[in-house]
Amino acid sequence: MLPRIPGYIIDHTVAETSSAVLYSGMETDTNRRVAIKVTPGAQQSAEAAVLFAIPVHRNIIEMIDHGRCDAGAYVVLEYLNNGNLQQRLEHGIHIQALIKVIKDIARALDVVHAAGFVHCDIKPENVLFRANGSAVLADFGIAQPIHTSCKSVDGLVKGTPEYMSPEQAAGREVDGRADIYSLGVLLYHVLVGQLPYRAEIPIEMGIKHLQEPIPRLPAYLANYQEVVDRAMAKRTEQRIGGGGLLVDLLDTVRVDTMATASVIRTESISTQEIVAAGGDLLATQRDPVRLERQTQRRNQRRMVRSSLLFALLVSLLGAGAFYSYQEGLISPQLILSKLGLGEDPVLLAAWGEAQSLHQDPNQGLAAIVAAYRRVLVIDPGHTAANQAVSSLANEWMNIIDEALRQGNLETAATRLSEASAVFPNDVGWVQLATRLQNRERAERILTSTESLLTSHGLSDLPSATAAIQSYQEVLRLAPGHPQAEEALAQLAVHYANLATTAASTGQVGDAISLLERATAADSSLAALDEVRALISQATTTQAAIDDILQRARRYRADNRLITPAGENAAELYHRVLATDPDNIIATQALNELRAQITANADQLLADGRLGAVENLMNQAGAAGMSTEFVNGIRGRLDSQRSRQEEIATHLAQARQLIASGFLTAPANDNAVTHLRSVQQLDPGNPTAAALLQQCAQRLAAVAKEAFEFGFVDSAEQYLDLALTITPEVQEWVTLRDSWENK
Repeated sequence: MLPRIPGYIIDHTVAETSSAVLYSGMETDTNRRVAIKVTPGAQQSAEAAVLFAIPVHRNIIEMIDHGRCDAGAYVVLEYLNNGNLQQRLEHGIHIQALIKVIKDIARALDVVHAAGFVHCDIKPENVLFRANGSAVLADFGIAQPIHTSCKSVDGLVKGTPEYMSPEQAAGREVDGRADIYSLGVLLYHVLVGQLPYRAEIPIEMGIKHLQEPIPRLPAYLANYQEVVDRAMAKRTEQRIGGGGLLVDLLDTVRVDTMATASVIRTESISTQEIVAAGGDLLATQRDPVRLERQTQRRNQRRMVRSSLLFALLVSLLGAGAFYSYQEGLISPQLILSKLGLGEDPVLLAAWGEAQSLHQDPNQGLAAIVAAYRRVLVIDPGHTAANQAVSSLANEWMNIIDEALRQGNLETAATRLSEASAVFPNDVGWVQLATRLQNRERAERILTSTESLLTSHGLSDLPSATAAIQSYQEVLRLAPGHPQAEEALAQLAVHYANLATTAASTGQVGDAISLLERATAADSSLAALDEVRALISQATTTQAAIDDILQRARRYRADNRLITPAGENAAELYHRVLATDPDNIIATQALNELRAQITANADQLLADGRLGAVENLMNQAGAAGMSTEFVNGIRGRLDSQRSRQEEIATHLAQARQLIASGFLTAPANDNAVTHLRSVQQLDPGNPTAAALLQQCAQRLAAVAKEAFEFGFVDSAEQYLDLALTITPEVQEWVTLRDSWENK
């Protein structure tokens, strides 16, 4: 059933997608034909919101009206029935007319970007034409505010993969330069008659936009190469900055006579056209005698047949191909190889070079990938080259992983830098970069710790305490680090020997203290049991333990839980447990200490004092608290930092959406939604509350203005939205009731 919209008569459905339905209809007041796009179930048309903010321009489709109907939100657009660019390309269009189309769309994009939006879906189907031949940019259904990503609610990237900019394909923030890239793809498409990249599935197409080199234009179009290169630059900072600049650059292109005479066509040449152009060249002889003669003379006739077919192709492709052949820019052997009549010598040479570079251990990744990509420029469907490029990332990851495990950090850093530049969007590099950073930090800690022990000696208790904590941090950053493990084992043996000597000479208190350091260094050392047994045989051992417990109790009363170093409760309880692992008092006291330290950390986190939590965590480690316990505090700290980052991101997005006018739409990606997310993460956040109030006031102001101009339905809708944000504003409630009565 066709929807009913007051003021319009809808007569038929033009097109239907998963998100909208396009109808054709008549405006009853003017009797003019219009296009009506309905978004089922939507409260507002996202396209209407964008077009409302964009100034009227001759190269941008005109919005006539918008609102809600029984089927959803609708937007009424001017009706253009002169076809789209895709249709014109299929039937053939003069190259000069194509360049004019690109310029028209470039000028339109300058207006769109100046209004604060990115179109996000530049493609031939969205380029329509007026009767005078001027091109019109249409379909703003997925347009986004500048500096946001072109993502849907479920996190999928919106747009047409064949034309996406690298940053759009990667789901990153986009600005107007994303549309310029898409227009560059469109320019290549209209010049060559085919897309710059081909792939079976969207994700492969996105990878090509991110990684594949910009393809070369045919020789007779080489003067346009700079424009394509600058429009399709992978890095936004190297890309043409705006539509006007693209127009200016196109105006500087010197156009060859042959290029101006060319007609671009994307639809394949039909059999009938070949027959019409070449007579009976494709006819098949059925006469047996003729077949026998052809078999006998196959070798002699092959060159003649190939030459005729090549001549036919040149005649079909026009003057441009003949010129390129005369100038030596097109090889007959190359064309025949594409037809399956021979091997492509250029392709074979490129493949051989790529394979040779791949087998050379001294070659860098960039050179190897570039060689394979040269193969793919010649033959985009080359299976082996595609597989080689895909496998190179994993191959390089394994090389870097092995370098990290062997401790060859310089090699790992060099390889990682090159690999991340060649494959910039592979998340595997992020993980390896984190491992490399941790390993580099571990090496720095290791070096400074070794210097500390060298200058103070292993027997200096404060230095040994600091060293044990540092070596344990090294193992956290680089699990299994052999030097750190060896150093801790050495410290454990050294302090176990000192404890044995102290116990043998009756210095029980010192022996207990030294045993605790040995245990902290390596609790698995077998010799520790012998030291414990020796200490326990001393008649004064229990008295020494009782004395330590009494001191620890006093430290707890004075709130000296983990500081100062050497004189805190935690260290003393660990000292007792090193000698008497089953001591109930020390075990229970440490459990209580952990609970108290955790509560302190939580309070500091609640107060936003993340630096103080970092200090608390370090002090706990220095006092001998277990690695698992310290990592628990670290997890709380990391979680809070992530939460604060998430809050900051939501607030930044909310401010951007407010500036762009997206207060309550589109659904799940508007200013109010982001601010509500902030309130869930941080109830009572004053910034979120202030921005919500700002949104409500702005909606109310728009509602009042709409009512003054007679847009009653829109006015009521906007005021209702304001009241959903701040329902307690009595002035707005009263105003809404008065409008209802009127």
